[in-house]
Amino acid sequence: MYLFPGIGLGTLLSGSRIISDGMLQAAAECLASYMTEEEVLQGMIYPPISKIRDITKEVAAAVVKEAVEEDLAEGYRDVDARELKKLSENKEELLNYVQINMWVPEYPTLVFKKD
Repeated sequence: MYLFPGIGLGTLLSGSRIISDGMLQAAAECLASYMTEEEVLQGMIYPPISKIRDITKEVAAAVVKEAVEEDLAEGYRDVDARELKKLSENKEELLNYVQINMWVPEYPTLVFKKD
């Protein structure tokens, strides 16, 4: 639940045709590092679910970065492999790239209107 959205998004945004062991490891290490010392001392195994979107963004960025490092990234839409390499060198830019490509669950309000 914590890893799969980020792995999928990172793979998509990198344009990688495969998910390598290194990409999976980068995702797992990213999730593990997301835990605060306080959360660990409280006995928590995973971060709070309320942080899932932030975790997804971080995991996806880690996956993209690893895909670039393994030369698996082919690019996504108008961002080619060279641009991804440049993005992966700056964490903030990479996180912004992931953020702007994340799906936002906004639904219109439906109102039943009686005639």
